[in-house]
Amino acid sequence: MTDDAALRAVASTVLPTPRFRYTPVLAAGPFVFVSGMVGLDAASGRLAEGGTRAEAAQILANLRALLDEQGWSFEQLAVARIYCTDFTAFGEVNAAWEACFPAGVRPPARTSVGVTALPLGAKVEMEFQLVVGALV
Repeated sequence: MTDDAALRAVASTVLPTPRFRYTPVLAAGPFVFVSGMVGLDAASGRLAEGGTRAEAAQILANLRALLDEQGWSFEQLAVARIYCTDFTAFGEVNAAWEACFPAGVRPPARTSVGVTALPLGAKVEMEFQLVVGALV
């Protein structure tokens, strides 16, 4: 059984407002779990226009905003899971990814999965795990 005190929601004012009932960011000891994000603009609440690359870039911009807000860094990013509705366009996801993790920057471990549909008609969704504290 998990001690509820060991799990805590992390408040954020920079992420898009959830449209469904879930915890967008949850801390558990030294680990942080970021729920799957689609490419919503936090200000407008609308999906980024421009297709797969634009959505992927918006997700990564939202992640950057969260990291900056919380005082975390990309170096603490351990795992990313990417879901894409059209794997023929996955090169567009990779282009946004490469802009976020250029040569010389260690990217996280990554899993990419093809799916038939995503929330709000999105083409891409990403979820992340970070290690932000000392491992015991």
